[in-house]
Amino acid sequence: MGAGQPHGEDEALSDSELKRRVKAGVFLVSTRGLVILLLGFAGNVVVARLLNPHDFGVVAIGMSFVFFAGLVSDGGLGAGLIRRGEPPSDKELGALSALQLGVTLAMTAVAVALAVPFGQIAWVTAIMVGSMPFVALQFPGRILLERALLYRRLVAVEMTQVLCFQGWAIGTVAAGFGVWGLATATVVRALTGTVMMAFVCPAGRVRPRPEFRLIKPLIAFGLRFQAVNVTWLLRDQALNLCVAALGGVSQLGLWTLARRLMEMPYLLLHSLWQVSFPTMSRLSADKERSTRLVQQAVDIASVGMGLVLTALAGSAPGLVPGLFGTQWRDAAVILPGACLGLAVGGAVSVATQGYLYAIGDVQAVLRATLLQAVTWLAVTLPLLAPLGVASVGLGWSLSAAVEALVLSRATTRRIPVRLFRPLLAPVLVGVCSSSLGWTVSARGGGTLWSGIVGGACAAVLFTAGMTVANRRLVRQTYGFAAGSVRAALSRTRREEGR
Repeated sequence: MGAGQPHGEDEALSDSELKRRVKAGVFLVSTRGLVILLLGFAGNVVVARLLNPHDFGVVAIGMSFVFFAGLVSDGGLGAGLIRRGEPPSDKELGALSALQLGVTLAMTAVAVALAVPFGQIAWVTAIMVGSMPFVALQFPGRILLERALLYRRLVAVEMTQVLCFQGWAIGTVAAGFGVWGLATATVVRALTGTVMMAFVCPAGRVRPRPEFRLIKPLIAFGLRFQAVNVTWLLRDQALNLCVAALGGVSQLGLWTLARRLMEMPYLLLHSLWQVSFPTMSRLSADKERSTRLVQQAVDIASVGMGLVLTALAGSAPGLVPGLFGTQWRDAAVILPGACLGLAVGGAVSVATQGYLYAIGDVQAVLRATLLQAVTWLAVTLPLLAPLGVASVGLGWSLSAAVEALVLSRATTRRIPVRLFRPLLAPVLVGVCSSSLGWTVSARGGGTLWSGIVGGACAAVLFTAGMTVANRRLVRQTYGFAAGSVRAALSRTRREEGR
């Protein structure tokens, strides 16, 4: 296959087919995230009854090294091929596969060498890092499927991996293998994903070819792209360390729990983030269509996320102690600020990051991420003593506004979109609705049922308020959600024939 000859998955798409795949992708990715979250929770409950905290700590150490290995081996090069207008050739995919395979094999060799003198923790880490070469073999297929917006196949790969991981982990731990069962489950997961990817995307089976010159043009973009991910990682770790140092480990525990609760709305945002990048990459040369899609993204995200976040914030005084116990009650005060920050920053970033990545302006995204991290720490740390963990939520909201402003300015310099005006009504209605829901939840005794009632009141009030304030936005969001479900449940003849 020549350098410019497209793979079967990478053909040009009509407007109607592109819209169908985008809508289907949003539903499939968000549903996949929810199912994986629930399966992971259930699996942890079972395994936690069979292992002790020390074993979980050992696995956590191994997972941190696995995450680092994935960050280094990817290098953002795959994103460079996804955003490029010209489809990747077999030689380019082979060169990328060779580089990632070489890096992960070298890391595995180093981990095994270090495991010999350091004992169990090091051996568990070495086994888990040993899963990464199998992950590297999946990258060509993932790139092709992301470019083609064929998320049904990606979901099939990821769900198969999760089911095999949980089955192997629970079975081996129950059989008495302990922490080694969890460690080898990571290898099983990666190997299963590689086999499944070869089945759903045959074009992704390429022979690794160590030709550095083919991927050299991708390095500059890849490094800047990966710098954003590194900044997020460092921000989270710095925030955790500072909260623990200044507020104590107990306050860190409250923040950790609140962050776990925020994972649910993150699932919806993540699905939009994941789909927006390859979609914008296909449209970046068409200024008019890009403008229309960016505007639609912020409109829909502001209402859809507003509904979810308003209900979560309104239910917090009862939901948190009702689910986790009264000792976690103070974690509820983090959620209003966190929800407000995600409502503003999430809606703008969903609409703009994919577009900025697609046109190659990674610097703007990196600048926004850096300023957001600095603002979050600068607001939270001085207020941690007088306000407690509520300062973390306040820092999130203010830092999200800074991030949104930077991303908005970078985007509006290129295309004529209005990013803050669509947020005014959802934010104002959301703040009022969640405040009333909070009052209902708190005055109801702070129980689980009062939390459910408070969240329901907040959601109903938000829907009614938005219908009065901007009926068009509500109808547009509902239409997109319904269309996403229909698109995900349907198959075109073209896709069935593959």
